[in-house]
Amino acid sequence: MELCVRASRPDWAYLAGLVVLDVGAIWFGSWEKLKYSDSVPFRMSGPAAIGVTWGATIGGAWLALPKCSPEWAGEPPREGNIHETWPLALSLALLAGATAPFINGIAVGSYDLPVGWSDLERVMHLVVAGMGGFGGALLPYLIPPSTWSAAREIERMRVVADGRGGVFVGYSGTF
Repeated sequence: MELCVRASRPDWAYLAGLVVLDVGAIWFGSWEKLKYSDSVPFRMSGPAAIGVTWGATIGGAWLALPKCSPEWAGEPPREGNIHETWPLALSLALLAGATAPFINGIAVGSYDLPVGWSDLERVMHLVVAGMGGFGGALLPYLIPPSTWSAAREIERMRVVADGRGGVFVGYSGTF
């Protein structure tokens, strides 16, 4: 029951942490010392940070939402649990990868970019932010919020009745 209660409320601490990371990355990416640095790898760290944190917010926000109701526990169909999580994860990663360059462009600005930046570097800012957004959206699956972890635990636990009037309690895991 504790797992379902934990999975039935949003993980506000996780969501707040993602927002704080976004604010910090946007501040870092728009920092004047970063934009006017002589080091190209240092200048590319801004779009990478913005992309990764934006992607983590896109991917992690869905995982931090409620995943079950304490009043109702679903059961997989007879053919087994056919619900896969990777299509939604891939969709959110593509969304984050497509929108992260826009967030980076808003943070860095377009009116006061350094004259010394080449066209290749300007393009690479978009590419690095997009790739960071794609990868960042998959990062919350490695560091999941409590709602997602509890929902995955609930999926592994089953109490089912067998055909002879008995009850079977099971817990499954994969290697």
